[in-house]
Amino acid sequence: MVGKLQRVPLREVWKHEAHFTSWLVENIDVLNDSLDLSLQNPEPEKAAGKFSVDIVAEDESGNPVVIENQLGKSDHDHLGKVITYLTTRDAKTAIWIVAAPRPEHVNAISWLNESTAADFYLAKVEAVKIADSQPAPLFTVIVGPSEEAKEAGKTKEEFTERRKLRRKFWTQLLDRAKTKTKLHARISPSGDGHMDAGAGKSGLGWSYLIQRHGA
Repeated sequence: MVGKLQRVPLREVWKHEAHFTSWLVENIDVLNDSLDLSLQNPEPEKAAGKFSVDIVAEDESGNPVVIENQLGKSDHDHLGKVITYLTTRDAKTAIWIVAAPRPEHVNAISWLNESTAADFYLAKVEAVKIADSQPAPLFTVIVGPSEEAKEAGKTKEEFTERRKLRRKFWTQLLDRAKTKTKLHARISPSGDGHMDAGAGKSGLGWSYLIQRHGA
């Protein structure tokens, strides 16, 4: 016989987030198995300035890891807390556990993994059981850090820097051009590799084009 997995409302297992936090401190190994981490020495309600982190643990190297729990839909308030706690505790890893992740926050955590040196995890928690068994937690990683994400972030940063340099170049060129002609007087600098302007005649235009080894 094969049993059927059933989901149990989280509030029937943990009435309050504080209860879940206490349980997680005592069962941090369950989270480790799901996230493929080796967290240890978890402590609840640790100070972060004037605020309080749900859990602060340590990674294999002894670096602090902040964990924020939310037994509901992800929201902006908790996202702000995650970032605040990470910086206040000088942590390198943040774990945000929610019952229902919103797409906007999935994108935000993905962006943070690309744009910062820290590692961010967004994990979904559910309670499940089979027949009349005791409910058990089920953690699913929705977003986590990866080498691919970090590389993508570096590529985007380099692309942004190139656009800044192009905009600076076009700004200087337009200033110089205004002393010679009015053709580009209404053109604004951009981060593109070319800049176009009408020549005042149908079917004819002027373009500035910059390439790696020529213009």
